[in-house]
Amino acid sequence: MFFQKAAFSDTMIFNIAHLKSLENIFSSPINFDYWNHSGSQINLFSPWLTILSGFIFLNTNISYGFATYLTLITFLTFVSAYYYMKRFSKDTFESLLVSVIYTFSLNRFFQVFLEQRIENYLVMIFLPMVYYGLFCFLKNKDWHLLTWGMLLVIWTSPYMAIAVLLTIILAIPLMIFSKTTHHWKYWGQLILNGLLLLGMTFLTTIGFIGPLFLKQWQTKFRQAGIKNPNFVTMYQNLNLSLMKQYLLLGILILLVLLLLLIFLKSNFSYKIILIEMIPLILSLFYRLKIPGIEVSRLYPALLGILDLFLTIIVSRIIIMIFQETSSVWKLLLVIAFVSGLSLLVFEQAQQLNFKKTLSTSENVNYEKFVLDYHDHASQIQPKFLANGKKTKVTFYTKKSDYWIQYYNPKSVQLDLPIQRYDGYRVHLNNESVKVTTSKRQTLQLRTHPGKNIIEIHSRYNLISILLLLINLVGFIGLGYLSLKKFVWKTKKSSYNG
Repeated sequence: MFFQKAAFSDTMIFNIAHLKSLENIFSSPINFDYWNHSGSQINLFSPWLTILSGFIFLNTNISYGFATYLTLITFLTFVSAYYYMKRFSKDTFESLLVSVIYTFSLNRFFQVFLEQRIENYLVMIFLPMVYYGLFCFLKNKDWHLLTWGMLLVIWTSPYMAIAVLLTIILAIPLMIFSKTTHHWKYWGQLILNGLLLLGMTFLTTIGFIGPLFLKQWQTKFRQAGIKNPNFVTMYQNLNLSLMKQYLLLGILILLVLLLLLIFLKSNFSYKIILIEMIPLILSLFYRLKIPGIEVSRLYPALLGILDLFLTIIVSRIIIMIFQETSSVWKLLLVIAFVSGLSLLVFEQAQQLNFKKTLSTSENVNYEKFVLDYHDHASQIQPKFLANGKKTKVTFYTKKSDYWIQYYNPKSVQLDLPIQRYDGYRVHLNNESVKVTTSKRQTLQLRTHPGKNIIEIHSRYNLISILLLLINLVGFIGLGYLSLKKFVWKTKKSSYNG
């Protein structure tokens, strides 16, 4: 269905080009074979660690490979939601409901079929992990799981990481209303765990956020905003009659009363989820302003979190209604949900009628595709300038290397259509040469009279290498501490057993 109905837009082309350009990511953030050979620095601004798994699926057939990758993401989303909800609620029926509704939600349908930014639906795998980790963290049981969840979210979608952080900040002061926290030992242990959480999260993400902030500080570049649905305008455009408005108001009042009942009947964890939903819902109607952050890009992340919380609450309502029902009827109810939601997704997909779908993906030249991603790659064009005038050269690229052959009987200032980056090593006729930055923020150098062979080799700069090494040490350290915790818990369980 995805293969036949999903739009094959510039966003989808970007996804595939981005995945293919990660071929040399461990040696350089620059791949000259892609982004129209512009030296786009997208991998300094866009996290690549988690989406790197998609590269192996595109080595043969792009369309079937990407569809297979999406199927794997869908399966892992279902498994993640079920596994962490089961650990949270200890109820198999509730866990199945959450995993089914979450995987087949309209928000996820929108992300996969329409919005199509791969990180936005890949990160949905890690949200259940993050919030179960937060549950354990706030109970002072464990900080490792939340750390793993946060680093995976940061390495997938920085805007989702910001949105998750906002919900965590709200959840911590709400703990004062829990009886188990009315002791200084609880807050002392929570502060200690929080410091460990912050420290390990920083160490395990510094390889991405470090170069990102350094580059952002140098360029002062700000992403353009994106258009989000305006729910107030959508409601006004419905032009409902007075009777229908009263009916809608009545439904909303009943819904609020039902949520209030859930609030009173559920344990403290569900109450926090309900309270967290309030600012998330309000954020859909009131446009926030956060200095230095393009808030319009934060809304899909807030909507994704709201989608998970709403799924949990809806499942809780169903559990309360059918709590006295036999296991057979509960199983039939789960089957009905799977069938109904599958049918809903199918019908929504059938309404899509795009001229270009994934079946046309083999006809696209992904190496030529380029866009501005915190840079000006699309504005450069493959245009070589000699003393400010367009000139012809012969060039060849291979991953992180770029070779140029140019002949001119005179020495000229040659402007290359390659964005400036500190990690370049440039040679002219086998000798190191000084390069400067042109007005269009590209490399330029002074040629020799006659034949010129220019070699450009891209590697991570020294700061990036150091930060990646620190990141690797952080991964090893967190892995060791997590394994040590797991072994200790296993031994404790065996002793108690």
